[in-house]
Amino acid sequence: MNLIEMKKANRSQVYQLVYQNRRISKTDIAEVLNISIPTVSQCVNELKQLDLIMEDGFFESTGGRKSVAIKCRDDIRIAIGVDIRKTVVYLVALNLYGDIISSRQQEILFRKDESYCAHVADYIIAFFEELHISGELLLGVGICVQGLVSQDGKYIVSGRMMDADGFSARDIGKYLPFPFNPVLKHDTELAASYALWKNPGIKDALFLMLNPNLGGAIILNGQLHKGKTQSSGLIAHMTLMPEGKFCYCGKQGCVESYCSVNALLEGFEEELGIFFKKLRAGDEAHRRRWEEYMGYLSRAIYNYQVLMNTDVLLSGEMAKYLTEDDLERLMELTLERMGIMEKLPPIRVIGENDVAPGVALYFIVNFLKEFMPDTFQHPEYYD
Repeated sequence: MNLIEMKKANRSQVYQLVYQNRRISKTDIAEVLNISIPTVSQCVNELKQLDLIMEDGFFESTGGRKSVAIKCRDDIRIAIGVDIRKTVVYLVALNLYGDIISSRQQEILFRKDESYCAHVADYIIAFFEELHISGELLLGVGICVQGLVSQDGKYIVSGRMMDADGFSARDIGKYLPFPFNPVLKHDTELAASYALWKNPGIKDALFLMLNPNLGGAIILNGQLHKGKTQSSGLIAHMTLMPEGKFCYCGKQGCVESYCSVNALLEGFEEELGIFFKKLRAGDEAHRRRWEEYMGYLSRAIYNYQVLMNTDVLLSGEMAKYLTEDDLERLMELTLERMGIMEKLPPIRVIGENDVAPGVALYFIVNFLKEFMPDTFQHPEYYD
């Protein structure tokens, strides 16, 4: 390694350490990285010139001079994520830590025509303008459309829920005056990637997104497992009840038909929040439906657990309504099906509507990789 490469490597390590700690002193940086204070100071000055870090007051004195606090500038770049569903569009803006700094949603019925695409683009532009930031700070806009994506990520190959076959992110992106990511990703995998970003300790898990339509992804060794021909973890289309209800995919008895939010609300003609309000108030019809639903969901989790035996992470619109009692009951019902196991890995809630943050994260990851390419840990899904 020559001198220029060494300086670049030191700067990369310093930036990563500041980024990971959020607030740290030069002395601590030197001790952790085992490099000299002058080297640290040089790296800090270079990173300050790039507007990546800044001084942020002082740490409490331990007897000598107070140490200057160095922190990462999380406001130097932002990214916008767009989650397009059948009847609603969700928008979020993320800072460099992947934290949501603003969000918005609007009911817009999906259509594959120019007027719809132009309308959504105008909605995105208005959202950006409300942030009151310079266009130079925007890394880009990521767009996700619900459905199975082609191998090259250019278009939706199966979007039966929305009649979105053939739809491309470019259909909307061409109306945007700033950068956008033309590559589509599967919505559940985007949400799972965001969960991994916010919870880096996750190693092996089933990620279940309890939305109007069910989604699933498999996490192995801290990374999303990728199938050879399409996304893995499509638990929604495992057969749960042979010759059962018809699914939108054309088969009968899919997990989707019994464990999605749509399945839970079938026949009740009410919003999810109203369902849970009546359930918690003790309404008998809602209690019976909930117990029935939990039975189906526990059966789906059982079928997965006998094969994989990992943690189960619940996300999606239903997640915010689930209580600890619900999770204990779900575990109890799953264990009742286990003839050879007395204990299972935990079932827990990990997020809600994380698709839009997941698609915005693409830009955050790629920006950070530019400044710490060899040391920055990121979900493989964004490579």
